[in-house]
Amino acid sequence: MDVIPDEQPGKAFVLAHHYSRSYPAVKVQFGLYDTVDGERRLSGVAVFGVPVNTAVLTKPLPELRPFTESVECSRFVLLDECPGNAESWFLARCFDRLLADGVRGVVSFADPVPRRTASGLLVMPGHVGTIYAATNAVYTGRATARTVKLLPDGTVFHSGVRAGSRRLLGGCEPAFQQVDRTVLARHPMV
Repeated sequence: MDVIPDEQPGKAFVLAHHYSRSYPAVKVQFGLYDTVDGERRLSGVAVFGVPVNTAVLTKPLPELRPFTESVECSRFVLLDECPGNAESWFLARCFDRLLADGVRGVVSFADPVPRRTASGLLVMPGHVGTIYAATNAVYTGRATARTVKLLPDGTVFHSGVRAGSRRLLGGCEPAFQQVDRTVLARHPMV
């Protein structure tokens, strides 16, 4: 387990293996490594980052300074082949490193609703945050209810992209690049 100093390896891993197929704004990312045939291989990534809204941190952790003393665990993904208890071991090591850097609180979210493609293929069964409970997290309740729009492949079409948010788009990527052109042909107002 170690910090991944360059964003690209962690980003590529998350995009390939996390059900969201998206990569958030990052403060720090950690990698879980395995050695295969003498070669170090990434087998898990934990991304701690900057939430869309500061209130994500200040509401549950009002006494902590956001982004320095509190962060969001925005992605956590390990390969299925990782041994039992790897998730809790890895997350505990991440928390140790964050604590050493002055972070006193971490906010995370479970995603309990299953996601399917337009053809009905299950792409994410939903999860209730078992890993967080296993590492002694405190459940503080549900987040604000919201409607999530899904693309035909089961990934989320983010509201900021629909609205044309330059911040969410990194200043350059238009929303139509995220939408299958056949969807646009049938539904021009997507």
